[in-house]
Amino acid sequence: MFLRLLLKSLLLPPAINLLVIVFALLLARRFRRFSWTLIALSTVSLWLLSTAVISSRLAGTLHQFPAISAEQAIESGAGAIVVLGSSHLDFATEYGAPAPNDDAMVRLHYTANLHRRTGIPVMLTGGPVNKLQHVHAEVLARALEQEYGLPVKWLEQKSATTWQNALYSAEILHQEGIRDILLLTHSHHMPRAVHLFEIAGFNVTAAPTRIPSVYTASDWRFWLPGTTGLDLSADVLHEYLGLLWYRFVSPVDSQLETDLRQYAR
Repeated sequence: MFLRLLLKSLLLPPAINLLVIVFALLLARRFRRFSWTLIALSTVSLWLLSTAVISSRLAGTLHQFPAISAEQAIESGAGAIVVLGSSHLDFATEYGAPAPNDDAMVRLHYTANLHRRTGIPVMLTGGPVNKLQHVHAEVLARALEQEYGLPVKWLEQKSATTWQNALYSAEILHQEGIRDILLLTHSHHMPRAVHLFEIAGFNVTAAPTRIPSVYTASDWRFWLPGTTGLDLSADVLHEYLGLLWYRFVSPVDSQLETDLRQYAR
């Protein structure tokens, strides 16, 4: 797990840009022109990835599932809204307890909205992935119940990755005869998530949130760099790394898919 997280961090911006710059500086004496080219490319790419114009277009390349209406959700016959975990703060001083991070709150807000419009019960997913080992699903459940007054029917409390979300959700829901689900996560995360939950034997109806808006390139303000754009670009590139991983490192007969397919029978 540590190695996976380390590699993921190093392969995404801004770390990858900084590593390339350091590498270029080491080569500066012998390959001066090449070194300056690398530095320029890394700097420009970091700027572009930090802008609303580029980050929104990157996010748009992974937006494959449209927003779902309450009528469509009910007609899908889903027996559960499965909410994929994000992350949380180990200790939020103002709450005096662990609390969902911003991405998790986006998902919880939409969960409450979708549940109230459809009446479909909720499953929250996520295990003890942070330093203090608070169970992520329990942190989400506490926030959903306290802030929205929404009861949670199922908690999946063992997963640390998206495929484990699918695996352990299948352990719980298939025993209750539930195979039709609404899958709720960020739009850019949805293609990978749908793929894995379908392998696990679910009939998935996507319920994406934070659907990207494309910013116009003609407005100079959207070319200014910012942390919001950089965070979104990093998230999208992380999803592409995940899709490549499952395509080349985890082929159809891998242990990952063998584990998942046991629930597809």
